[in-house]
Order: sequence, then C-alpha cells, then structure tokens
Amino acid sequence: MALRTRTVFGIGAIVGVVLAAAVGLWWVQQPTATVRRTVLTTVQEEAPASFLVTGTLDLHATVRIDSSAYATPDWLTVVLSQAQPSVLSYLEGRARTEVAVPGRVSYGFDVRALTPEMIQVADDGVVEVDVPPLDIHSIEPSLSKLRVQSSTEGWMRVFASEVPAAVRRRAISEVREALRKQAQARLDSAAQPRVNTARALKKMLASPLTAAGLDEPRFRIRVGEHLSLTPEATERETFRTN
Repeated sequence: MALRTRTVFGIGAIVGVVLAAAVGLWWVQQPTATVRRTVLTTVQEEAPASFLVTGTLDLHATVRIDSSAYATPDWLTVVLSQAQPSVLSYLEGRARTEVAVPGRVSYGFDVRALTPEMIQVADDGVVEVDVPPLDIHSIEPSLSKLRVQSSTEGWMRVFASEVPAAVRRRAISEVREALRKQAQARLDSAAQPRVNTARALKKMLASPLTAAGLDEPRFRIRVGEHLSLTPEATERETFRTN
C-alpha cells in the first residue's frame, strides 16, 4: 500500500511539474502573441494602402542639360569634319537649360514586410520591433516654384530651332528623378529618417498596447542596421547608432 501511495504521489508530482511548465510557457507566450497581434493590426489599420508613411524630406533639385547641334545636314557635317574641321566651330549651335525646383518626398515602409517574427517581448518586458527597410513613397516637386534658366549660343541664337525647347522639356522631365536619387541617398546615409520612423511607430503603438493590457509599454525599435530606440534605466528613451 505504501509503495502504491508513493507511486501515486510520484506520478502526481510529475503531472504537476508538467502542468506548471505548460502554464508557465503559456504565460510567457501569451503576452508576446497579444503584442504581435496588436502591433500588426495597428500598423495595418494606419496603412490601408500597405505602405506606412513615417516622415517627409524637403529637398531642392537642380537639373542641367547641355545640347549642341550643327546647322548643316549630317552628311555635310561629316564631309566638313574631314575636309575643313575648323569651319565646324562656326556652324555649331548650343542650348543650355538649368531647372531648379524644391520638392517634398515622403518615406516609410511596406507593412507587408513586417512579420510576427520581427516583434518580440524581451525578458525585461520591453517591446522589440525590427522595422523593414525604409523606402520612398511619393515624390512631389513644387512646380509652382519651378525656376528655369535657358541660353543659346552660335546659330541657335539667330535662327529658330526646336533644340532649345526639347532641352527645356527634357530638363523638366528629369526633375522628379533627381529628387528621387537625392531622397534615396538621404535614406541610405542620414539618421534623421530612422529617428522619425522610430518616433512615429512608438507614438502609434503606445495607446493600443496599453489598451491590450501592457502597462506603460517601453520600446526597443531597430530601424535598419544603424539606429535603435532604446529605453534607459530612467524610463526615458534614447536613440543610439549601432
């Protein structure tokens, strides 16, 4: 009887340990699942078009186009280049255009790239979020402030030609691409876009996580490989480059 009693107690103890471990595992996983669900739902609701805008850049782009053409037909130009090359300088015309315009570029990240595995709750209770790479969302040149300077030389100053107008159109069309390249360079090298993104995400998530049961949520947000929003011992948060 005593052996049977000890056996029953032993089995009961094992079962109790297993149940305690299961409850402990559930208790650890449950906050993480809730945080993940809350973060993903909040971000998706704020970005109905699947792209969350977290900041803007005010830029100024300048495009310069230089084009030249000879007044003679192509075949005659070839002949003169071989027989009388010094004459060509008198037959050459040149058109230059410089276009300058300010613009605003918005940036953020594709929310579809944010997966549950990128959201964790650390042992100290800090919510950790790895933000997908930042990308450009929209490019808006301020055409009302467009400044164009054009000049011609040689025969183009005397005779009508379509070349100056074509150069002008080409310069204006390249403004958007110039703003895009400038913005991409800023996203790749500057810290401020990542700071803005971390701040925007923290502000967006604080209230929903509090409503989900997280008391005074703190964040550790990594934006790319260069910067984190990290809580300090004083309960304040600071930005650090990695």
